[in-house]
Amino acid sequence: MRAAALGFALLLAACSSEAQEQVAIEPVPTPQVKPEAVETSSAHAEPLHDAKSATLNSKVAPEKMDGSKPLTCVGEAVQGGLLLCRTYGSTYVTLGNTKAQSDGNGKIILGFDRDAPATMTAKVVDPGGHSYSQAFNVKSRNWDISRIDGLPKNQVSEYTPEELKRIRAATARKKVGFASRVDTVRLTEAGFASPVAEYTKTTNFGAQRILNGIKKRPHYGVDMAAPAGTPITAPAGGVVSLADDDMYFEGSLIMIDHGQGLISYYLHMQDVLVEDGQIVETGDLIGTVGSKGRSTGPHLCWRLKWRGQNLDPELLTKWVDK
Repeated sequence: MRAAALGFALLLAACSSEAQEQVAIEPVPTPQVKPEAVETSSAHAEPLHDAKSATLNSKVAPEKMDGSKPLTCVGEAVQGGLLLCRTYGSTYVTLGNTKAQSDGNGKIILGFDRDAPATMTAKVVDPGGHSYSQAFNVKSRNWDISRIDGLPKNQVSEYTPEELKRIRAATARKKVGFASRVDTVRLTEAGFASPVAEYTKTTNFGAQRILNGIKKRPHYGVDMAAPAGTPITAPAGGVVSLADDDMYFEGSLIMIDHGQGLISYYLHMQDVLVEDGQIVETGDLIGTVGSKGRSTGPHLCWRLKWRGQNLDPELLTKWVDK
C-alpha cells in the first residue's frame, strides 16, 4: 500500500459512514495486521489448517462432503477481514447471524465485522442436507480515536426539515445498492488492487469517531487523500449496484457488488463515470477524486461491506504482492 508524498498540503477529509464520516488531520500508519494462516477447527477434530496457502480448486458435490474440512479458504480471520472459500455448489453457510449460499463454482464469501468476537463458527449444510461446523479464531485489532471539531452542525447532529428529507431519500437509495446480490463471486484469490495509484492515507479503517465532541459510529473506511481529479479504478471485477452524485453525506457515491453482497463503495467523488448495472473489471475507471458531501478536502473514502458486516478493504490488498 502506497503512502506517496503528493506535493500538496495534507487536507482535512471528512467521510460519511452511511452517515458517520471521517476527517483526518495527518497521515497515519497502516495497521500492523500481517496476512497469516486462518486458524480454524471443525466438528470432526481436524487440526487447525492453513487457509492462507490453500488453493480454491473446483469440486463436484459427492453424496456427502469431507466433514473434516467443509470450507477451504484464503484470506484473514481478523476483525474487519474476509475469507474467500471453496466448498460445493449450492451449499449454505451461516456465520453468526448471516447466511449465504455458494455459487455454481462452490465459491462463497465470509466476512468478519469490525467488532467480531474472538471465535466464530460457520454452520455448513451441503446439497444433500448434511450439516457440519467449522470454527474460526478471529484476530482482534486496536482502533484509533479520531476527534474532529468545528464541523457545521448540519453535518453532524442538527438538520432542517428539508435536510432530513434529503438524508432519508439518500438512505433509501443506499439500501437498494446494499441489497444487491450478484450470484457469481467475481472476487479472486488476487484480492483487491488499490483504487487510487498514489495517495496519502489520512485515516485507518475502524477509528472511533468523535465529531464536535459527539461520539459517533466508528469510521468504516480508509481515507485516501489525493488531488481533485485523480483517477479512481475498480479494485476487482463486479457489477455497479449504485451510481449517484446527489447524496447528502457522501456527495457522490458508487457501489460495486463483487458477488454475494460483497459491496465496495466510494465516497466524495468529483466525477461518477459508471452507471447502475454496469459490469466493471479490475482497473476500469469508475470516477475521480473530489470533495463532495461531508468533506473538507479532496480524497477518496473507500469502504467495504458484506451483508451488513463492515470490513476493511485495505486488508484485501495484502493477499498477494502487487
